[in-house]
Amino acid sequence: MYSQSACEHLYDGKKKRTEFGQLFQILEYIWSSDDTKISSISRSNNMSHDAATRNCEKLVSLGLVTREVTYDAKRYRLTSEGRSFLNDCRNFGDILCRYNMCHALYCWQKRQNPEQDF
Repeated sequence: MYSQSACEHLYDGKKKRTEFGQLFQILEYIWSSDDTKISSISRSNNMSHDAATRNCEKLVSLGLVTREVTYDAKRYRLTSEGRSFLNDCRNFGDILCRYNMCHALYCWQKRQNPEQDF
């Protein structure tokens, strides 16, 4: 079960992921997947290749993931700091839910409805 801490907001009547929500989704995908090529990350998180690359590079600059360039693709791996950060985010979301404060993050069920357009 994924934590409920990836956030969204309404823009022009449509649900949009926040920057944190996008980064959090990428971190969770990298944590749980063996296929961490940028094309797989972008496809699984319903992002353009450019947006996924920008977000992954942001995570690299923060020290939460590392980039491995091979002959066929870029791959990303969580660092120990990235695993720790992801666990802290999950714990924070769980604490808020325990106190019935999940709504404070405008949270949505991650990956429960993958066909939704975010």
